[in-house]
Amino acid sequence: MATSKPTSEYVWPPAVVGFDMPSPSVAGHEGGKPVMVAFFSGRPDHYWIEAFASEVCDFKSQHELADVRIDARGLVVTGPARQLRSLTGHLRDFVHRVSRISLQRRVLERISRKDVSTSGHAENAAAVRDVELVAKLPMVASILEAVSRETGMRFATVARVSETRWIACAVYDTINFGLRVGQDLVLETTICNEIREHGHTVTFDHASTHPLYSRHPTPALYGFESYISVPIYRANGRFFGTLCAVDPEPRSIDQSTIQAFEHFASALGEVIDAAMPE
Repeated sequence: MATSKPTSEYVWPPAVVGFDMPSPSVAGHEGGKPVMVAFFSGRPDHYWIEAFASEVCDFKSQHELADVRIDARGLVVTGPARQLRSLTGHLRDFVHRVSRISLQRRVLERISRKDVSTSGHAENAAAVRDVELVAKLPMVASILEAVSRETGMRFATVARVSETRWIACAVYDTINFGLRVGQDLVLETTICNEIREHGHTVTFDHASTHPLYSRHPTPALYGFESYISVPIYRANGRFFGTLCAVDPEPRSIDQSTIQAFEHFASALGEVIDAAMPE
């Protein structure tokens, strides 16, 4: 089982790594109102800042806050002390939601950029073809249901993964994970992109306590604790994508389950290859 670190250069959306409630004078906020600082894991990029701007007014109104602004440390929140003391969980959820929106904006911009180039047209056409092909395969839905049943994970997908794009070809979802057939994730935020590079199965039972994946940004970004992903190869050895399952709750995955999962991925590779045009 591979546990390699991400190799692609990528500016990850920020996550909240801690909180502080300095005195108003220390925080430098005028008016002497109580403040809370939510510290970020990294500096937000312009996608995140744009998404923040579109969401922050509703958040302030919902929680009766005087101000929420970005500074060099993270978010500086001003409001009644009683509100701030109960706000930490809501702030984490807010930052997570803004990060997801920023990823969607990045995907849309990438796709629009590809549309104006010859290579982009070819990649988009190939992706559409492959999604339609996999969707028509009668065994795919039953395989996704079977891997969900075998693993106890309530979201499963067949993903097409190329050097430039991750796209869902088929989805089994009983937890409203929010990803539909034909939708993209930002390639560099996926563990599947790492699997494309090293070619091995990746699985973990409980990300929060795992020696590597507790520090890996992907589980926290997408909100899952348990994960398994197996590469799908065509008969000529060409990498097609991955068969994945995830769940927000920990799930124990034994070796027999991994072997069954790999068997399903191998079967998918064979039927995809047989259905592919030469």
